[in-house]
Amino acid sequence: MKGGSLKIKNISQNKCGVFGLTAVQTFFGSILAIALLAFVIVIIMGTLQSADLVQSSTGTATETNKYINITGYTLGQSGLDGFTGTITEIVNATDGVVIASGNYTLTDSVLYNATATNWADVNVTYSYTYDSDAQNQLQSITGNTSTGVTGFFNSISPVYAILAVLVIILVLVVLVRVVQAPTARGSTPQL
Repeated sequence: MKGGSLKIKNISQNKCGVFGLTAVQTFFGSILAIALLAFVIVIIMGTLQSADLVQSSTGTATETNKYINITGYTLGQSGLDGFTGTITEIVNATDGVVIASGNYTLTDSVLYNATATNWADVNVTYSYTYDSDAQNQLQSITGNTSTGVTGFFNSISPVYAILAVLVIILVLVVLVRVVQAPTARGSTPQL
């Protein structure tokens, strides 16, 4: 160094990050956002499936020339989804006498006699509720979503499950490195 001064060369910092860290962050951030969205959708679908958001439909029916005995008579509208019936009145068709409610029971839409008396010819009037078309569609959508998610996770092999865990660990490592990056101006996080 002869009478001169020492010159220091200024080395510029790479503003893009090491190995395209910003692109990696964006990719993993997107994957994390999609995973969280899928998780929220599954929770919402589970909640919707058990919720009573849509009103049931109602109806009344009178069925003639039916019977009440120990074998039981199944109400005609019981095939509707979500059927719940309530007997309004039962009339003996031969003499027009109303049969008291203590003489019969309704169990799971099947009408049985509750006494030793059998009636061979009665008219049964009942009201009922059943799932509306909107309820059936909602249950179909939530059921298909649940089946699809469950089927997906049942069908992936353990290798894919391990890869998914590794991706999650990599995302966490990248996030920790970014959080711990030096805060000095112009510095970039290092992997």
